[in-house]
Amino acid sequence: MYNFYFSNNIKLRWFISIGFILHLIAAYFSLGYYSADEHYQIIGPLEKLLNIETKLTWEFDYRIRPWLQTYFYFFIIKIIDFINIDNPFILAFILRLVSSLIGFISIIFLYDHFKVKFNINNNISKILIFGFWFYAFLHARTSSENLSISMLIIGVIFFDKFISSYNNKKKLYLSILSGIFLGLSMVLKFQIVTSVFFIYLWFLVNKFSILNFKYVFSSGLIIISILFIGLIFDYFGYGNFNNTYYQYYHANFVAKWFESFGQDPWWYYFKLIILTFFPPISLIILISFGYFWFKNLNNIFTFITLPVFIFLSILSHKELRFIFPILIFSPFFVSYLLTNTGIFFAKSFIISSIIVMNLIFTVLLFVPATEEVKIYKFLYDNKNSYEKLYYYEDNPYLIDDLEPRFYTSSLPEIKKYKDLEDNKNSFIIIRDYGFYSKIVNKKNCNLVFSIYPDFINLNKNWRERKFNWYVVDCN
Repeated sequence: MYNFYFSNNIKLRWFISIGFILHLIAAYFSLGYYSADEHYQIIGPLEKLLNIETKLTWEFDYRIRPWLQTYFYFFIIKIIDFINIDNPFILAFILRLVSSLIGFISIIFLYDHFKVKFNINNNISKILIFGFWFYAFLHARTSSENLSISMLIIGVIFFDKFISSYNNKKKLYLSILSGIFLGLSMVLKFQIVTSVFFIYLWFLVNKFSILNFKYVFSSGLIIISILFIGLIFDYFGYGNFNNTYYQYYHANFVAKWFESFGQDPWWYYFKLIILTFFPPISLIILISFGYFWFKNLNNIFTFITLPVFIFLSILSHKELRFIFPILIFSPFFVSYLLTNTGIFFAKSFIISSIIVMNLIFTVLLFVPATEEVKIYKFLYDNKNSYEKLYYYEDNPYLIDDLEPRFYTSSLPEIKKYKDLEDNKNSFIIIRDYGFYSKIVNKKNCNLVFSIYPDFINLNKNWRERKFNWYVVDCN
């Protein structure tokens, strides 16, 4: 990076600033979590460290989850304690912000590396990379996937740099840094071991030399040291020594527990990519990956994407977040495609489609990742406006039979509607539109909050699917 932002390239600074603003927006508005693992595998054990009464998921009973990221967030919260901030929503925002900034820095590193190696230093590439909504959304997640991918990107760049360097002192320095970041990526998400394996395979196949070997060996020793440090944090988290890495391997690849969460055909990721990003954008992304792999078969970035994609496609259980370490490169590969090909007679149409679709998806940065967490924030901010709290049929404190205690522990106890005390000023939380209409019309109740604007209620199908949450104030 090295004075990267403060270079004389004013346009680049503008693009970086736009990317930074998008990351801030996502960190602030994207309340909650994208997947259950984001909360219950990271924030869940954080509740335990913060002495919040909680119940950890089954993964912790079998000791297959690492504690390093949880302790990282715990140390951040303890630092914040010095300025007496205990609002869980501010704390959650700060954690999302830290994750966002780390992720954003990794993208700047990647762009700085790519523009030199692949000549993508043009305005279209800058728009595609720094204006990509998915980066801001993904980096705002407090998930292990997010941080591990950021560490992987920085680690692989340092690895590539020291392999290419002719300065022995610089080689040693960069090899140590690569080992640190690659090791951290594996501790945070052990599946990244596949990507790290192919990084070293790339060296053996394409860049092997006696001179480089000792530096590669040094980076490997650093990785082992970082993995051991991860086990130390696991010891404090679980209260006794465990080989979390082996436990994870045994549970998923020997006992094959992951298959119980569903099995999909080998082509399922193609379907997910097409449906997630929508044609023609999704088709362009797939073509760009194929083109990059074909033109750069022996490149390190091919080695950490193509074989990993094949490996993940072979595994029976599939989720979109599993291929985030690959999709993270999509704007770079699309930029490479558009920069190096003249086969697309409709290149301007393709670029326009990508930009328009990206602008549409940017709306998602302003939407809570978990609707119920938006309710919790409203209840927290308005604790003086009600005496009792009730729910009708659907309990907002429970999401898939799990309670995100990080947020709800600071809220009043919630009871069923049938236990309503008429003489108390009460908030009632409702998901059923029919009951909401009934109670507002027949009782002295007023709508004080809803997840989505009221005009959405005009859609009968959405109403019947319990699309919205309502909070009514009843006197």
